[in-house]
Amino acid sequence: MTRLIYFISIILATVFMVSCEELELGDAALEQPPTISVNKDTVFSKLDYAERFLFGAYNTLPYGLNTNWSAKGDKLGMDILEGLSDLCHSYLAWGGVNQLYYNGQYAAGTENSSSKTKYHFTKEGSWNGIRKGWIFIENASKIPDGEASYIKQLVAEAKMIIALHYTDMFRHYGGLPWVDHAYDPSETTELARSTAKETVDNIVALIDEATVDLPWNIEDLSNWDGRFTKAAAMGLKARLLLFAASPLFNDDQPYLDGTAAQEKLVWFGAKDASLWNEAATAAEALITEVESKGGYGLVNSGNPRQDFQDAYYKRGNGELLISTRVRYQSPSWWSGSYYFYQSAGNYGTSCPTQEYIDMFEMADGKDINDPDSGYDVQDPYANRDPRLYETVMVNGDTYQGRTVELWIGGRERKNTNWKGIKTGYGLRKFLLERNNSTSVNSVVQWPYLRLAEIYLSAAEALNEANAGPTAKAYEYVNKIRSRVGLGNLKPGLSQVEFREAVLEERAKEFGWEEVRWFDLVRWKREADFTKTLHGTNITKKNGGQPAVPANLNYSLFELPERYWKKNWSPKWFLSAFPPDEVNKGYGLVQNPGWE
Repeated sequence: MTRLIYFISIILATVFMVSCEELELGDAALEQPPTISVNKDTVFSKLDYAERFLFGAYNTLPYGLNTNWSAKGDKLGMDILEGLSDLCHSYLAWGGVNQLYYNGQYAAGTENSSSKTKYHFTKEGSWNGIRKGWIFIENASKIPDGEASYIKQLVAEAKMIIALHYTDMFRHYGGLPWVDHAYDPSETTELARSTAKETVDNIVALIDEATVDLPWNIEDLSNWDGRFTKAAAMGLKARLLLFAASPLFNDDQPYLDGTAAQEKLVWFGAKDASLWNEAATAAEALITEVESKGGYGLVNSGNPRQDFQDAYYKRGNGELLISTRVRYQSPSWWSGSYYFYQSAGNYGTSCPTQEYIDMFEMADGKDINDPDSGYDVQDPYANRDPRLYETVMVNGDTYQGRTVELWIGGRERKNTNWKGIKTGYGLRKFLLERNNSTSVNSVVQWPYLRLAEIYLSAAEALNEANAGPTAKAYEYVNKIRSRVGLGNLKPGLSQVEFREAVLEERAKEFGWEEVRWFDLVRWKREADFTKTLHGTNITKKNGGQPAVPANLNYSLFELPERYWKKNWSPKWFLSAFPPDEVNKGYGLVQNPGWE
């Protein structure tokens, strides 16, 4: 997205945008007249100017690795969403994960001013993106110098920006105030929350409108990588419908009672099995298009480990459906434009747990607990699923042209207080070799949505819709497994067994891609929030050479106990709205448990 990022930088440098003051709905009123010399008539008087405005709206899209690019870039106080799941534990002292969630200090009032929560209703930038999207949609007809089909495409892209922001907010809050146009100053902006079902239906309708006017794929990736396509729109719809079909919203009773539940703002009011069919249909529709039209596919060159890395990291790889980035210039290791390297690599924002390590099977697909798997407790990281080595730094793997030393006293773990490796494991994903020749000097994109997720979503939805896995469901999961050389799933699994297999497959495939948290939430997995998590200390045996696995001892230890272990409440499944917004009285009913 070279030209796209270039245009964004121009906008930021010249303040070439329509300004907006904060009104009742955060900064989402969408109606203020221009207060700078460049007004809407000027912006939409030329295609080039209008494009720049739209690309500025692209800049509001989410980016999962912390930066100082904007207020949203410092969400969770430099920490990451995965730290709230069972995949890793955070030791980042100043991060929101430790300061608000692990100790139970998060409350509705926290949302009034803190930037350390997992998603802020007014600071995240979503309403700003929605505002810009509607302004573009309503003024695009003024553009005099553009092909009609291309103007339609631009309008469709604006609709997708709105739809994506609403999808993210729905996953954090449930039903939302629905902004359906750019408000005039004379209009009221006191918008009450729509029901959860209305919110989903509105997002789906917007996606469907956009889909028909978007190109199937991007032909000129060197300039336009990252722009929305028809495949991206279909993928976002599949993700949304899977989330909506899941028990958090689609069940016999709400996850927690309260006014918001009674008004059906946080659930649909009953269980509807047909929603699983809708989710399956949406996911399979994209898969069918991919298989018939081409242009997309899983990265699969025959090198499992490199293919997995390329699938989330390499630009224009054909697997990424939606990707975002926040800069064009490459940062240095200590650059504020890329906090993730510092917080994850040195201060322990994402130290993997033993529970996560144990999810990864042997290289032939057998579970490590299978007596015939060949798993060796004296060499526990040998011959494992290749995704393990590209996701987690484990002892004995290759690293910076040498061997990883995670035994206490080794080069990577000099002592037990070394925060970046405090669980006994380090992060590999996104950090790669942690040096200037790999990720540090790369323009790292955020893999918001990959085709691999669509296959696994289709498999999950088919399993739920049919009270057990179908042949197609197995085929879709096995397609993901075969990319990294694993064998097929064991046949004959029950509905519950297949569900667990898919959720675990998603954890292994999408670690640190903000998938696990939402999987745990939508399935209301209380047990995964309250279980005891572990790390592993590796020590040398007396007189042994640590490079030899048999000369090392491996001992489990319990990680610090989180507040949730003894004080869990379903209220944590969704975020609280800022009371400052609720108290404005425009109908923003607080979520259950946070009243």
